[in-house]
Amino acid sequence: MTTRIIPGAVGSTSLRALVLSDESTPPALKLVDVRGAPCPPLTLKPHGSGDSRFDQHVLGAGVRLYVATASKLRPGADYQIGATHIRTLPARLPAAGLNLALASCYSNDFKRDADYLRVLQGAVGYAPLAAKLLVGDNVYLDVGPSVGSERSAFESTADLYLQHYWRSGYADVLSYLPTFTMWDDHEFWNNFPEHQIWLPRSMGRWHSIYRDAALAGIKAFQSVLNPAPVARQGLSYRFELPGLSVFALDLRAGRSMHDANPPVLCSEPELLAFERWAAALKGPGALIVGQPMWMGPGDWQDWNPPAFVAQYTRIWRALAAAPFDMVILTGDVHHSRLLEISVGPGRRVWELVSSPVCHIPTIEAIAARAFDHQGSGKIGFPLAISVPGVPLELLGFHMGTEVPNTLALLRLATSPEGLAVAGAFVDLVRKTPAQPAPPPNGCKVAAAATRSCQRDPMFVLRRRP
Repeated sequence: MTTRIIPGAVGSTSLRALVLSDESTPPALKLVDVRGAPCPPLTLKPHGSGDSRFDQHVLGAGVRLYVATASKLRPGADYQIGATHIRTLPARLPAAGLNLALASCYSNDFKRDADYLRVLQGAVGYAPLAAKLLVGDNVYLDVGPSVGSERSAFESTADLYLQHYWRSGYADVLSYLPTFTMWDDHEFWNNFPEHQIWLPRSMGRWHSIYRDAALAGIKAFQSVLNPAPVARQGLSYRFELPGLSVFALDLRAGRSMHDANPPVLCSEPELLAFERWAAALKGPGALIVGQPMWMGPGDWQDWNPPAFVAQYTRIWRALAAAPFDMVILTGDVHHSRLLEISVGPGRRVWELVSSPVCHIPTIEAIAARAFDHQGSGKIGFPLAISVPGVPLELLGFHMGTEVPNTLALLRLATSPEGLAVAGAFVDLVRKTPAQPAPPPNGCKVAAAATRSCQRDPMFVLRRRP
């Protein structure tokens, strides 16, 4: 009998985890304090996506899902569920800081799981890590041998998630460290929910079927790891790290078609919750989204947040009006970068993109169904963006890389000026800071920029004037 535990959202006094088991009855799990202190009970409840069309295939594969939760825990303490170690967050930011991993865009075709795990375990420093933030395209439902198979949408989607969370070496990566997740289009299909003529799943009657299957996969395996949603309509959520308040705004699962009237990125209750959170911050804030906010609107092949003008404007206005500086944590674009943006005198928004942790195959390889050639990205972004009512100015590019196997390691630490964020873009294969790449031609390079992809600090989040 096999049981796998995927740690999810962790706080200073609580934890949760997704439990997968091939036993016919609930596994006999208990929470153990590593130091032997008395331990609150562990609650274990059956879990599913809520869509029987999906859940039947998980059960048919001989796997049962559960959610494990515990509360009234000690801050900064070490616990175990079975053989899985989980440490609660400290109540305050330690003098040595708090370390995090930030990653997006993982293709399992190239089996980078051993490299990934070694980096998380401390091969490049920044150990121990408190959690990992997986901010989109964590699975590729529309890229790989299963595309176009004769299996149903629900069976093929469930099978891919089980490969990631149950059968492959990547499941060991997911089992290591607490995880917060966000998703983007490839959890559905490229440019979801738009029609893509080269993707039959996005057309005709298949559109709603594959949409429902993809959403079921997210609910069964990804969103279950996160804290409770901030609104009944949607999967956006918020959580607290020592020294940093975080809002994860889902701009994909609830996105409308671009030609809708009006087009939306998310539900109104989710956006209102984000605006209230930003306005009420008592310290620095971080916004997690699946796509960068500093980018062009795209087109019918790949619409981006700026193409949804009304809600995009509201997001930027909330970022600009917040009482503290903000950082946007995101991925998607197949290169990594750090930008410094002014939203008014003495008011900063930083955008940190980490992508891809393992690049998808090249377009040529996909067409030939030969999934053995990694693609590569190139740093690119607009030099100016206009948002009504927000004095946006790109102050400079600080660092970036085009390495196709990259994640960011971050350290949060207190400083006399605010919250200092140090870190590096790490080459997953070489286990070193990634080879730096230049910004687009004509882009202003920040005075503090370095030719390295590692810096301490990268930036400081301050109280605004």
